[in-house]
Amino acid sequence: MGNQRQYFDFPNRTCRTARHRMVTMDAKIPPDIILLGCGTLIWLLVKYLPGFGFEIGYHALLSGMIFLLGFLIIFSAKATLYKHRTTERPGLHSLPRVTALVTIGVYRFSRNPIYLGMVLLLIGWTVMLMNWIGIIGVVVFAGFVTKFQIIPEEKMLDHIFGNEYRRYASRVRRWI
Repeated sequence: MGNQRQYFDFPNRTCRTARHRMVTMDAKIPPDIILLGCGTLIWLLVKYLPGFGFEIGYHALLSGMIFLLGFLIIFSAKATLYKHRTTERPGLHSLPRVTALVTIGVYRFSRNPIYLGMVLLLIGWTVMLMNWIGIIGVVVFAGFVTKFQIIPEEKMLDHIFGNEYRRYASRVRRWI
């Protein structure tokens, strides 16, 4: 196989290499690792660019509430996927396990509630550190995950579920 990229053959639900397939999973790094990297980026930015700090009363309480909301959204989304016996990571090798298009629970409000929860964790981290420069890490995470994870996932779900996915995507936003 060499340096050829792997492609998913949707009608046959098999993974193979090809030159003319239109959909690939571009993400090489799991979203959890990207989350940790962006959290570290926020910490480094705050440490080396302290001039963007802000004061806010009860910042620990506020950041804790944002963390809690983020975790609740993530756990609710994962529980809903588990209940429907489908994968939480629709990547190249897990697509054969995608058994259902989940559109209930938190998926009624966001097509990507797990990533939304991760963004909230980064916002909570930024509030905890009390520095506006941390927003850069939030934007980097959201942009990277959108380009390399969400958009390829959406293409795959469109191929797998067709009109059912397109109807869902037309009524529920990508983020919120």
